[in-house]
Amino acid sequence: MNQEIKISRSDIIAKCDQYLNGEIGKSDLQNYALNLIVDENDIYDWSDEIVSDIIFQWDSPEISFPINKKNIELWKHQLETEENLLADYNIWNVHIDRQKEICEKYQSKWNPINKKLMIGCSIDLLSDPINGLRHPKEGITTGWYIWSGDWSDKNDFFKPMCAEHLLEIRPELIKYFGLDVGYRFLIDKNGYEDVWFDEKLKLTE
Repeated sequence: MNQEIKISRSDIIAKCDQYLNGEIGKSDLQNYALNLIVDENDIYDWSDEIVSDIIFQWDSPEISFPINKKNIELWKHQLETEENLLADYNIWNVHIDRQKEICEKYQSKWNPINKKLMIGCSIDLLSDPINGLRHPKEGITTGWYIWSGDWSDKNDFFKPMCAEHLLEIRPELIKYFGLDVGYRFLIDKNGYEDVWFDEKLKLTE
């Protein structure tokens, strides 16, 4: 007689911790998920939709989300809080409607950027508050510059970063990148937001 085994959130959280601690790798998680799905000797209780969704995502990362440190942290967060942030950190187009809402809120034309082009970023993007301003596009740059702390005119203050890569670091910034040339923003992780048009910025395209 087959034995029913219930895979709980704590079981999946334990697997996340093993990955984050370097005890197992991507292939281990894929094999774990595959074994749960195809094992014919036991019947698994998939009553928890979050658990079952994550198991199927781990089994097929090529059609869901890649297995990496950031996404494992997000899966663990979802298991603990039921808040699913995977799309925010992985899918650029999730932020398009949010961009349009920000533009409408601050009376800006929606002027989206190419996610493959470069943004000028200060070294530390994890500190608060975060400042952003948009110059006209030039070459392979979007015209956006973002930084934390005080502005610096040093040549090495800003480093080029592919706009899409910011999804992995500060996805909450993406919704501001539809603001038109000449706009600035100042935000922090506590919900503070200030967006304004700066006449002093170079506006000649």
